[in-house]
Amino acid sequence: MRKFLIALVILVVVLIVIDRAAAAIAGREIGSRVQSAYGLPQRPGVSVGGFPFLTQVVTGQYRQIDVSIAAAGADGVQLRDIQARFTGVHAPLSLLFGQNPASVTAAHATGTALIPYSQVQRRLPRGITLAAHDGSLRVTGKTPLGSVASTARLGVTRTGISVQITATGVLVGTLAPRLSFVIPVGQLPLHLTVTGVRVASAGLIVAATGHDVAFTHA
Repeated sequence: MRKFLIALVILVVVLIVIDRAAAAIAGREIGSRVQSAYGLPQRPGVSVGGFPFLTQVVTGQYRQIDVSIAAAGADGVQLRDIQARFTGVHAPLSLLFGQNPASVTAAHATGTALIPYSQVQRRLPRGITLAAHDGSLRVTGKTPLGSVASTARLGVTRTGISVQITATGVLVGTLAPRLSFVIPVGQLPLHLTVTGVRVASAGLIVAATGHDVAFTHA
Protein backbone atom coordinates (compact mmCIF):
# COMPACT_ATOMS: atom_id res chain seq x y z
CA MET A 1 0.00 0.00 0.00
CA ARG A 2 2.80 2.37 0.89
CA LYS A 3 4.56 1.73 -2.42
CA PHE A 4 1.31 2.40 -4.24
CA LEU A 5 0.86 5.73 -2.46
CA ILE A 6 4.44 6.74 -3.21
CA ALA A 7 3.99 5.81 -6.86
CA LEU A 8 0.73 7.77 -6.95
CA VAL A 9 2.37 10.85 -5.49
CA ILE A 10 5.22 10.63 -7.99
CA LEU A 11 2.73 10.27 -10.84
CA VAL A 12 0.80 13.32 -9.68
CA VAL A 13 3.99 15.36 -9.43
CA VAL A 14 5.08 14.27 -12.92
CA LEU A 15 1.68 15.18 -14.37
CA ILE A 16 1.81 18.61 -12.72
CA VAL A 17 5.31 19.24 -14.13
CA ILE A 18 4.16 18.18 -17.61
CA ASP A 19 1.06 20.33 -17.28
CA ARG A 20 3.03 23.45 -16.32
CA ALA A 21 5.66 22.79 -19.00
CA ALA A 22 2.95 22.55 -21.66
CA ALA A 23 1.42 25.81 -20.39
CA ALA A 24 4.82 27.51 -20.64
CA ILE A 25 5.33 26.24 -24.20
CA ALA A 26 1.90 27.49 -25.24
CA GLY A 27 2.62 30.85 -23.61
CA ARG A 28 5.87 31.23 -25.57
CA GLU A 29 4.18 30.35 -28.86
CA ILE A 30 1.32 32.79 -28.29
CA GLY A 31 3.86 35.44 -27.26
CA SER A 32 5.78 34.85 -30.50
CA ARG A 33 2.60 35.31 -32.54
CA VAL A 34 1.77 38.55 -30.76
CA GLN A 35 5.35 39.79 -31.25
CA SER A 36 5.21 38.95 -34.96
CA ALA A 37 1.75 40.45 -35.48
CA TYR A 38 2.76 43.83 -33.99
CA GLY A 39 6.46 43.97 -34.84
CA LEU A 40 7.46 44.17 -31.17
CA PRO A 41 11.19 44.27 -30.36
CA GLN A 42 10.70 41.72 -27.58
CA ARG A 43 8.35 38.82 -27.04
CA PRO A 44 5.61 39.86 -24.60
CA GLY A 45 5.00 38.04 -21.38
CA VAL A 46 2.17 35.51 -21.62
CA SER A 47 0.52 33.60 -18.79
CA VAL A 48 -1.98 30.83 -19.52
CA GLY A 49 -4.50 30.49 -16.70
CA GLY A 50 -6.58 27.57 -15.58
CA PHE A 51 -5.61 24.19 -14.13
CA PRO A 52 -5.18 21.58 -15.35
CA PHE A 53 -3.83 22.98 -18.58
CA LEU A 54 -3.68 19.70 -20.52
CA THR A 55 -7.46 19.30 -20.48
CA GLN A 56 -7.69 22.71 -22.14
CA VAL A 57 -5.21 21.56 -24.78
CA VAL A 58 -7.37 18.56 -25.63
CA THR A 59 -10.44 20.72 -26.26
CA GLY A 60 -8.52 23.63 -27.80
CA GLN A 61 -10.41 25.98 -25.48
CA TYR A 62 -8.52 28.06 -22.92
CA ARG A 63 -10.14 29.81 -19.98
CA GLN A 64 -7.85 32.81 -19.67
CA ILE A 65 -4.65 34.16 -21.19
CA ASP A 66 -2.87 37.26 -19.86
CA VAL A 67 -0.48 39.25 -22.06
CA SER A 68 1.95 41.89 -20.81
CA ILE A 69 3.85 44.28 -23.12
CA ALA A 70 6.42 46.62 -21.60
CA ALA A 71 6.26 49.24 -24.38
CA ALA A 72 4.73 49.69 -27.82
CA GLY A 73 3.66 52.41 -30.22
CA ALA A 74 0.14 53.21 -31.42
CA ASP A 75 -0.37 55.89 -34.10
CA GLY A 76 2.85 57.62 -33.11
CA VAL A 77 2.09 57.55 -29.37
CA GLN A 78 4.44 55.60 -27.13
CA LEU A 79 2.58 53.41 -24.64
CA ARG A 80 3.91 51.59 -21.60
CA ASP A 81 2.79 48.73 -19.38
CA ILE A 82 0.13 47.29 -21.70
CA GLN A 83 -1.84 44.61 -19.86
CA ALA A 84 -4.49 42.50 -21.57
CA ARG A 85 -6.66 39.57 -20.47
CA PHE A 86 -8.24 37.29 -23.07
CA THR A 87 -11.05 34.87 -22.33
CA GLY A 88 -12.80 32.32 -24.49
CA VAL A 89 -9.53 31.57 -26.28
CA HIS A 90 -9.35 28.93 -29.00
CA ALA A 91 -6.05 27.47 -30.21
CA PRO A 92 -5.32 24.14 -31.93
CA LEU A 93 -3.20 21.43 -30.32
CA SER A 94 -0.47 21.87 -32.94
CA LEU A 95 0.03 25.40 -31.58
CA LEU A 96 2.21 23.84 -28.87
CA PHE A 97 4.69 22.76 -31.53
CA GLY A 98 4.51 25.95 -33.60
CA GLN A 99 3.30 23.97 -36.59
CA ASN A 100 -0.10 25.55 -37.22
CA PRO A 101 -0.48 28.82 -39.14
CA ALA A 102 -4.13 29.12 -38.10
CA SER A 103 -5.21 32.00 -35.90
CA VAL A 104 -5.34 31.99 -32.14
CA THR A 105 -8.70 33.59 -31.40
CA ALA A 106 -10.34 35.07 -28.30
CA ALA A 107 -14.00 35.87 -27.78
CA HIS A 108 -13.39 38.74 -25.35
CA ALA A 109 -10.53 40.93 -24.16
CA THR A 110 -10.00 43.67 -21.62
CA GLY A 111 -6.88 45.71 -21.03
CA THR A 112 -5.14 48.83 -19.84
CA ALA A 113 -2.16 50.89 -20.98
CA LEU A 114 -0.21 53.86 -19.68
CA ILE A 115 0.26 57.05 -21.72
CA PRO A 116 3.23 58.80 -20.06
CA TYR A 117 2.72 62.50 -19.40
CA SER A 118 5.62 63.23 -21.74
CA GLN A 119 3.35 62.15 -24.61
CA VAL A 120 0.81 64.78 -23.54
CA GLN A 121 3.38 67.44 -22.64
CA ARG A 122 4.92 67.49 -26.12
CA ARG A 123 1.57 68.60 -27.57
CA LEU A 124 1.36 71.67 -25.32
CA PRO A 125 2.90 75.12 -25.90
CA ARG A 126 6.25 75.75 -24.25
CA GLY A 127 5.95 77.04 -20.71
CA ILE A 128 2.92 74.88 -19.89
CA THR A 129 3.33 71.99 -17.46
CA LEU A 130 0.97 69.34 -16.17
CA ALA A 131 0.75 67.02 -13.17
CA ALA A 132 -1.67 64.65 -11.47
CA HIS A 133 -3.55 66.17 -8.53
CA ASP A 134 -6.27 64.36 -6.55
CA GLY A 135 -7.32 62.27 -9.52
CA SER A 136 -7.37 65.22 -11.91
CA LEU A 137 -4.88 66.57 -14.43
CA ARG A 138 -3.73 70.05 -13.40
CA VAL A 139 -2.26 72.30 -16.10
CA THR A 140 -0.37 75.47 -15.25
CA GLY A 141 2.08 77.89 -16.84
CA LYS A 142 2.61 81.06 -18.82
CA THR A 143 3.31 81.70 -22.48
CA PRO A 144 3.66 84.93 -24.51
CA LEU A 145 0.09 84.29 -25.67
CA GLY A 146 -1.54 83.87 -22.27
CA SER A 147 -1.52 81.96 -18.98
CA VAL A 148 -3.03 78.67 -17.94
CA ALA A 149 -4.19 77.49 -14.52
CA SER A 150 -6.93 74.91 -14.86
CA THR A 151 -7.91 71.26 -14.80
CA ALA A 152 -7.83 69.41 -18.11
CA ARG A 153 -11.03 67.79 -19.27
CA LEU A 154 -10.39 64.28 -20.62
CA GLY A 155 -12.66 62.19 -22.78
CA VAL A 156 -12.77 59.31 -25.23
CA THR A 157 -13.58 59.92 -28.88
CA ARG A 158 -13.65 57.67 -31.93
CA THR A 159 -10.08 58.69 -32.76
CA GLY A 160 -8.49 58.74 -29.31
CA ILE A 161 -8.24 60.61 -26.01
CA SER A 162 -9.49 64.20 -26.13
CA VAL A 163 -7.79 66.83 -23.96
CA GLN A 164 -9.40 70.25 -23.37
CA ILE A 165 -7.72 72.97 -21.32
CA THR A 166 -9.09 76.43 -20.49
CA ALA A 167 -6.71 79.39 -20.91
CA THR A 168 -6.87 82.96 -19.57
CA GLY A 169 -5.24 86.16 -20.75
CA VAL A 170 -5.45 88.85 -23.38
CA LEU A 171 -4.54 86.50 -26.23
CA VAL A 172 -6.60 83.56 -25.02
CA GLY A 173 -8.29 83.28 -28.42
CA THR A 174 -4.93 82.56 -30.06
CA LEU A 175 -3.78 80.16 -27.38
CA ALA A 176 -7.00 78.16 -27.00
CA PRO A 177 -6.73 76.08 -30.21
CA ARG A 178 -3.38 74.75 -29.04
CA LEU A 179 -4.93 73.57 -25.76
CA SER A 180 -7.57 71.32 -27.28
CA PHE A 181 -6.31 68.22 -29.06
CA VAL A 182 -6.73 64.47 -29.41
CA ILE A 183 -4.09 61.91 -28.51
CA PRO A 184 -4.58 59.40 -31.36
CA VAL A 185 -4.95 56.13 -29.44
CA GLY A 186 -8.45 55.08 -30.41
CA GLN A 187 -7.11 51.54 -30.71
CA LEU A 188 -4.31 49.92 -28.74
CA PRO A 189 -2.11 46.99 -29.76
CA LEU A 190 -3.79 43.57 -29.35
CA HIS A 191 -6.90 44.82 -31.16
CA LEU A 192 -8.15 46.67 -28.08
CA THR A 193 -10.48 49.66 -28.50
CA VAL A 194 -10.15 52.45 -25.91
CA THR A 195 -13.25 52.85 -23.73
CA GLY A 196 -12.08 55.04 -20.83
CA VAL A 197 -9.31 57.17 -19.35
CA ARG A 198 -8.22 58.16 -15.84
CA VAL A 199 -5.40 60.13 -14.26
CA ALA A 200 -2.54 58.37 -12.45
CA SER A 201 0.75 59.58 -11.01
CA ALA A 202 2.85 58.37 -13.96
CA GLY A 203 0.45 59.24 -16.76
CA LEU A 204 -2.98 58.60 -18.21
CA ILE A 205 -4.34 55.09 -17.78
CA VAL A 206 -6.58 54.07 -20.64
CA ALA A 207 -9.00 51.15 -20.42
CA ALA A 208 -9.89 49.13 -23.48
CA THR A 209 -11.92 46.13 -24.65
CA GLY A 210 -11.94 43.83 -27.63
CA HIS A 211 -14.12 41.13 -29.18
CA ASP A 212 -13.39 38.29 -31.59
CA VAL A 213 -9.65 38.94 -31.50
CA ALA A 214 -7.37 36.89 -33.78
CA PHE A 215 -3.57 36.56 -33.84
CA THR A 216 -1.61 35.15 -36.75
CA HIS A 217 2.02 35.28 -37.75
CA ALA A 218 2.74 38.45 -39.74
